Amino acid sequence: MRLISIFLGLFLLTNFSADIVGEAEVTDGDTIIINDIRIRFTGSDAPESYFFGKTQKCLDGKGREWECGNAATQKLKELINNQTVRCTDEGQDRYGRTLGICYVGEMDLQAEMVKSGMAVAYLRYSDRYEKEQNYAKKVKAGMWAGEFKQPEVWRRENRD
Repeated sequence: MRLISIFLGLFLLTNFSADIVGEAEVTDGDTIIINDIRIRFTGSDAPESYFFGKTQKCLDGKGREWECGNAATQKLKELINNQTVRCTDEGQDRYGRTLGICYVGEMDLQAEMVKSGMAVAYLRYSDRYEKEQNYAKKVKAGMWAGEFKQPEVWRRENRD
């Protein structure tokens, strides 16, 4: 029985990573840095504030252009508001970034970004934030007030 307890303990230690906690530097609407660890939000995708020297722009409800990439970055900074951020460690993406779900207190930052229309649910990978996206569409929040390209499409079209 003792041997089973030891193996169970080792299994739990090797299969569950500790959360990443600390002061966050916001690099864009879906990426932060905590303790020198670059964390890419899972389940959401925000417009780009800086991608190969370009900023993603969207159209408002009257057809006027606005810098939705910069606005998404600013929204995330406002949500964090110099508070401690806690992120889960969900592994790494192909670029070596840590993937995670991040919180300030009990507030899920990705959920708030999607609900505010400053990020989209990354439905290709997860339906976790689909409800928040449906809400944003319904109330025409953020990008949903006008026209925009999905951030994934915009990146593909603007990659040098």
